[in-house]
Amino acid sequence: DYGSPYRELARYFAATNLLTVDRPKGISELEALSKDGDADVSARARFALAQAREADAQYDAAAAGYQELLKDQSGAVSPNVVRLRLAAVYEKQGKKDEAVNLLFQMVEASRNAKGKDGKPLPESTVIRTAADKLQELSPERYAQLPKEPTPPGGGLGF
Repeated sequence: DYGSPYRELARYFAATNLLTVDRPKGISELEALSKDGDADVSARARFALAQAREADAQYDAAAAGYQELLKDQSGAVSPNVVRLRLAAVYEKQGKKDEAVNLLFQMVEASRNAKGKDGKPLPESTVIRTAADKLQELSPERYAQLPKEPTPPGGGLGF
């Protein structure tokens, strides 16, 4: 038998797998894990719960879960991944302006970010996905973004 945080992590993986075969039991396990134990496991459980609620079309509960995770500073779940999911929920709720604003803020912050050497940081896959979604939802707002940083090597790929 393993101690913390391994026990909680094993329970988390078991609970996420239960979502496909016994959804109520999986949700119950995730709810229990989200309330106590290791902070990283708790954050992952809360993210999985928000995703499950989103998949079940419980958009208000999903949005609340994602918003709560954004206040969490554990780093167990990437804030930009949470923001991307929250924007998707906003879109499903018909809150296009909120989705557009969130996506714009994400992409703008990323494109303005600089590394320790003062050079622009490369865009992550999550940020590229957010930019694509922003362009789809609001070409006007997309056009207001700073230009994409040029990758090292001038974008030649070698």
